[in-house]
Amino acid sequence: MADGENGDGLVTANTEQNSEQLTGRKRSLANLKPWPKGFCPNTRGRGPKPITEAYAKLAHKKVPGDPKGRTYAELIAEGQYTAASKGKTDAEREIADRLEGKAAQPFGDGTPSMSVTLNIEMVRKKLFGDD
Repeated sequence: MADGENGDGLVTANTEQNSEQLTGRKRSLANLKPWPKGFCPNTRGRGPKPITEAYAKLAHKKVPGDPKGRTYAELIAEGQYTAASKGKTDAEREIADRLEGKAAQPFGDGTPSMSVTLNIEMVRKKLFGDD
């Protein structure tokens, strides 16, 4: 049985002032406990990203046996440029996105928009029959 739970599945508020049985929203609010003052369990925000961190670490490492002494990042960039020069549009797009930023996406379906002007008095008469 959970702390503060009695045999019928209801939670009791364990306070000196109040020992009534709680249900629903009151029960969930009773279970909320703030962190102690000065304590933050996750000061860096989201948890670690081990794969991203490994990629970043490896990107700056020298490629073993490379006669030019390039890093993995340099080798990948060179491979992208080689593929782009052979007409690979995915590689071209990747390079352009990295250098110039992603292209602005069109909003809507591309058709010209239409504006509508309403006369408030006319609309009020039609809706409410005001004379």
